[in-house]
Amino acid sequence: MNEYPRNVKDLLIEAKDASELMVDLAYTAVFFDDEAIAEEVLRLEKRMNEYVHKMRILSMLAARSVDDAEEMAGVLQVTSAIERIGDSAEDVARVVLRDLGIPAELLADLSQAEEVVSRMRVREGSAMEGYTVRELALPTRTGMRLIAIRRGLDWTYGPGGDEVIAANDVLFAQGPPEGVNLLQELAGAPLKEAKPAAPAGGLTKLDRAVDLIVEMKNLSEVAVGLAYAALLFREKNVAAEVGVLEDRLDGMRYER
Repeated sequence: MNEYPRNVKDLLIEAKDASELMVDLAYTAVFFDDEAIAEEVLRLEKRMNEYVHKMRILSMLAARSVDDAEEMAGVLQVTSAIERIGDSAEDVARVVLRDLGIPAELLADLSQAEEVVSRMRVREGSAMEGYTVRELALPTRTGMRLIAIRRGLDWTYGPGGDEVIAANDVLFAQGPPEGVNLLQELAGAPLKEAKPAAPAGGLTKLDRAVDLIVEMKNLSEVAVGLAYAALLFREKNVAAEVGVLEDRLDGMRYER
């Protein structure tokens, strides 16, 4: 696991990966009322702030002419947008940490998702310690795919097959709910209790709220992915689709 990248391009890639993970974790923290995952969002927010600070410094150092400054202006605009994504994810996570109050029935219904993000710490002597991601074959054994690893203050996003899992690594994986405890067991971590499903007929006033929140989550994740793709491939059509999704999300704020 490396220190901070030394150029703007690599910093942008790291910031992109971090912001996407923050969005996933923030929603997961709310859906499962999980303070540990919410705390991970705040850890990532601190790292994101450092990415943003370094990108701004490098952008200013790179501008040696008016033409350079014009090019760097675009980089700074992207940097500010990434910062706002991180801030928004932090706001979502703080709903859990500040115990602002979400109806238990709503949480129970939200948690019945097809895919979830889970967090676990690898215990010393567990079945995962000392093995590479490839050797563990987690998607085959558990249905879960590893999306990030935190080792102390260092993060690896989308770890490769040669990454070796060590004791005390904090793993973040995504997949079907039934795979969570299979992965917890491999990591030597305590098993998680499933939240009971909401009672039938008990969510008449909240059903629409659940549908809207889930749809907003899905749309926001798609919008983030498309925005980065538009930037990477300089695709105006893709960028226009992001605008369409933004309009849809804005409209959903007023739906009942």
